[in-house]
Amino acid sequence: MVVKLLVGEFIGTYLMLSLGLVTSVVINYFLFPKSQNRFLTGFYWGMSIFLPSLLTTFFFGTASFNPVVSLTQAIDHQIHWSLMLGEVINQIVGAWLASLTVKWIWSKWLESLPLNLNFYATVPRDVNNWRRNFTWEILGTFLIVVNTQMQNDISVAWWVKTLFSSLLMMTIISIVAPITGAAFNPTRDLVPRFFFSRTYDKRLSQWKYAIVPFLGPVIGGILGIIFSLFI
Repeated sequence: MVVKLLVGEFIGTYLMLSLGLVTSVVINYFLFPKSQNRFLTGFYWGMSIFLPSLLTTFFFGTASFNPVVSLTQAIDHQIHWSLMLGEVINQIVGAWLASLTVKWIWSKWLESLPLNLNFYATVPRDVNNWRRNFTWEILGTFLIVVNTQMQNDISVAWWVKTLFSSLLMMTIISIVAPITGAAFNPTRDLVPRFFFSRTYDKRLSQWKYAIVPFLGPVIGGILGIIFSLFI
């Protein structure tokens, strides 16, 4: 059972990030030099979350794809701490392979498009507005975790929960993406950022900003689990 869950987290994380990041690169290619709008970004990331979630929930019984979600499940005794650690490791490996997939797509098919950190990591509108960026990352992750926790008490079909969660993510990303890039998931940002830094140019990786997509979701997740426990 544990192996099944770990495999599901690896496959789901890989598919989610590959679909989201590759779609972003392809859209940037066809829109260049124009940029995406928030609704388009929210839609394809929502679908990139929805489809892998359907697949891995049905076949493997798991769809976290996020260390913060795995952490809050461990805190709430939904999974064992050793399983949480295994999920995080598999999420990291899945994210690294997704980054390799983005590199392959860009270098083989779309290399005429200028390389951009946004192909991999989240890029905020204003990298120096730490208070606003932290606030939105905390708030977005807070809503995601509260939704995840509350679904445990709702008796509806699993696919309805998956659909609702994906629609919620689509809405949140549409709102926050133009502001922070909408990480809400340390693995989604830090692993591709590290890949970009090692593969291309460390000076363009904006590592000073990386604390926001790491610490913001962690704080938001902790606040979300505390809120859920109280209600």
